[in-house]
Amino acid sequence: MLINFYLIFLILVNLDYLENRAIKKYKKGKYKEAIKIFSNQSSNKKNDEYYFYIGHSYSLTGNNSLAITFYDSAIAINKKYDLAYSERGFSNFIMGNSKKALNDLDAAININANNANYFVNRGSIKYDLGLEISACEDWKTAISLDSKVIDTNILNVNCY
Repeated sequence: MLINFYLIFLILVNLDYLENRAIKKYKKGKYKEAIKIFSNQSSNKKNDEYYFYIGHSYSLTGNNSLAITFYDSAIAINKKYDLAYSERGFSNFIMGNSKKALNDLDAAININANNANYFVNRGSIKYDLGLEISACEDWKTAISLDSKVIDTNILNVNCY
């Protein structure tokens, strides 16, 4: 009985060690190394944060298609993961899927309407889609939430 407990304890400690090591690599900008470490994790430790971190690592290495797959998994586990929606939106935007990106930013804002960056990004997507007035409204909302989040010259140049 004690041996079984000890083995389970060692496995859990090793999994936490791998996850912490992967997150440290991620935070240092070593995304490919983080992906390798995350990929070696056992399936029982794969939670919404695991999927987000590995998805974001893929996104930051330019593999937005695979990043979306991992963001989908994070969102499937946690429907309220606003950052996963936002980053999936960014990946969709990079891949030329502006309408999907807009839906993702709408979802992120519905979950967390206090994040000024979400409004900046949604405004940029709307602008890309030719929705200039709505884009300007989002940018103004972003400034009202955080006056330093966007250069006001963007408003002066693009909003009338």
